[in-house]
Amino acid sequence: MGALEDVIFGREEVLHMREASMPQASDPAAYADADIRLAAVDMDGTLLDDRKNFPVGLEQLLDSMEARGVTFAPASGRQIWTLINMFPGRLGMTFIGENGAIVMRDGEEISSSPLDLGTVRRCVELVRHHARQGSFFAAHPDVQDGKAQDVEAAQWDGGLVVCGKKSAYIERSDEPFLHAIVPYYARTQVVEDLIEVLDEIERGELDDAIIKLALRSAGDVKPLAERTLGSFKKSHQFALSGDNWADLQMRGVDKGQAVSELQKYLGVSPAQTAVFGDAGNDLGMMSRAEFSFAMANASPDILAAARFVAPSNNEAGVVHVLRSFLE
Repeated sequence: MGALEDVIFGREEVLHMREASMPQASDPAAYADADIRLAAVDMDGTLLDDRKNFPVGLEQLLDSMEARGVTFAPASGRQIWTLINMFPGRLGMTFIGENGAIVMRDGEEISSSPLDLGTVRRCVELVRHHARQGSFFAAHPDVQDGKAQDVEAAQWDGGLVVCGKKSAYIERSDEPFLHAIVPYYARTQVVEDLIEVLDEIERGELDDAIIKLALRSAGDVKPLAERTLGSFKKSHQFALSGDNWADLQMRGVDKGQAVSELQKYLGVSPAQTAVFGDAGNDLGMMSRAEFSFAMANASPDILAAARFVAPSNNEAGVVHVLRSFLE
């Protein structure tokens, strides 16, 4: 269910319908004896509830984990600088950003995987050709009217975010698009020509490296993604990051690969690792940890890949499970 169902039934009724159809959470007794040293946690749809709020009790949980030497690593498609801003005052934290394309701990880069600029150029051209700039009404789902013709048009109303280590770059500058992008990309520059940005990087005039491409659509991103970023899924890592987002990275780069890099860096084994996710871009993490959790609200592929089920993101599932590990 998505924004259109919210309009037809009402948001609270939709949430109740979703929760009624969710699988039961796993019995904590099944993982009571685990010695967890690392927890990699997706943000949207996993740690954050549907209103993008942190769960109650998270601050106390993070204090307890830090005191016991357990690393809590947000693992998100969001920009690394956005993640850092979301946890103010927590020095020394570890972050997996841009769907695993960059990992940082205590402000220092542990790993990153730049994209080849030739592919980036072609994707910019494809999005320019196929995407249409419109109302971007789905950036404001509480006020959109949900008319069928608007839903169809919204699928093609999108734009590309060229994600660098130091900043994100976009060509669209209309306020609704910025409203949809900035919460995920705290450092964003609006530029006249993305190709010129790539040229400046190639000439050494701009000190940055492109590590991910993100496509944002006002509606279901799949049709636009298939004709743009999806054209490179045989040679690169392509993933849908929810209903409105699609991402492209170097082949083999995903959150799972980032978790493996972090395990090596910390000297932590899969048996000492817990991961939590809900969507396709979390799939790679599920095989990198003995304690893999799909949220009760997760997509079928994540539920199938995970060993355990956590309560939903609206029930503070991550906090409940991690708290049980510490008891």
